[in-house]
Amino acid sequence: MNKKQIFLQLGLVILLGALCVFFLARNVSLEAAIEGVRQAHLTWLALAAVMLLLSWLLEAAVLKVMVGKRAKLGLFDSFYSTMVGQMFNQITPMAAGGQPAQLYVLVKKGVPGGSATSILLMKFLVFQVVLVLSFSGILIVGYGALAQAMPQLKLLMLIGYGVHVVVIVAMLLVVFYRKLAEKLAYGILYPVRFISKRKAVEWKIKLGGALVDFHEKSRQLVRSKRALLVTSLLTTAQLLLFFSVPYFIFQALGAPNITLLIGTVFHAFVVMFATVVPTPGGSGAAEMTFSGLFQSFVSPATLLIALLFWRILTSYSTILVGFFLILGESRKKIRRVKEKAVEGVSIRRRQRS
Repeated sequence: MNKKQIFLQLGLVILLGALCVFFLARNVSLEAAIEGVRQAHLTWLALAAVMLLLSWLLEAAVLKVMVGKRAKLGLFDSFYSTMVGQMFNQITPMAAGGQPAQLYVLVKKGVPGGSATSILLMKFLVFQVVLVLSFSGILIVGYGALAQAMPQLKLLMLIGYGVHVVVIVAMLLVVFYRKLAEKLAYGILYPVRFISKRKAVEWKIKLGGALVDFHEKSRQLVRSKRALLVTSLLTTAQLLLFFSVPYFIFQALGAPNITLLIGTVFHAFVVMFATVVPTPGGSGAAEMTFSGLFQSFVSPATLLIALLFWRILTSYSTILVGFFLILGESRKKIRRVKEKAVEGVSIRRRQRS
């Protein structure tokens, strides 16, 4: 994605969010909203932010464990890659941009392309499996509250489960069935033959080599039982912390009837459903699902404020952190280039003298 596309997608995220907020604000007076924000308990909001930060750090730890000894990747580089991926997840439909963005960062940080691809695919596979299993476990406990708040629950659950299961099956096929992966990849390349047969042959050879490397690295990861167990546990903790964020927000706004169980169950459902909606970061669907679930528990003013805090924390702050990390990395590169240029000039001057 170029800069223009990034800002276009970001604008769409903000626009969809603003439309949802405007829709919910119809029956809320400005005075009530301002008073609600003033009375919010900062300690609870800080705890919500801490839960989110811990979930980011745990995701970075998952990446660090996955990379292991295959490449030298520091803790900050793991966090940097994670937040860049999170940022692109928030501004691309169905979070499709996060994986390519992370792949680019990992390769730039010195991780071989084949290893980076297999690591990210396995990390995403673990995330999807843990997401479905954790939501299923949460659903067993909180189905009653969820069904009461969302009458059309079965249809939405079917859509969410269906898409996630299809993604998991597709990734398993790619990892374990090399010939199928080759057929799919070569099928995508087939139209190139009509443009240039030579290019098609060259690309097929390169792709074949990349697929062999990818499958070798993927098999190595699958055989690392300890790493898979550790990353599964870390991902479970990451998701549970992330799912708990709305609970702390509602406590900040004085809504004791939103228990930790209800907040976690409802947020898990929002994540399961919103991530399959083809809008940037699930924008629009996330806000409407969130408001639809919690509206029967709190007043319209409290719901509106909670929605704003929730999106600021879980979406907009992610984009800002990712953006500033990228900006900081770019400035480091520019500084290094200038230092090398100055060093080169100094060397040439010494050689002349």
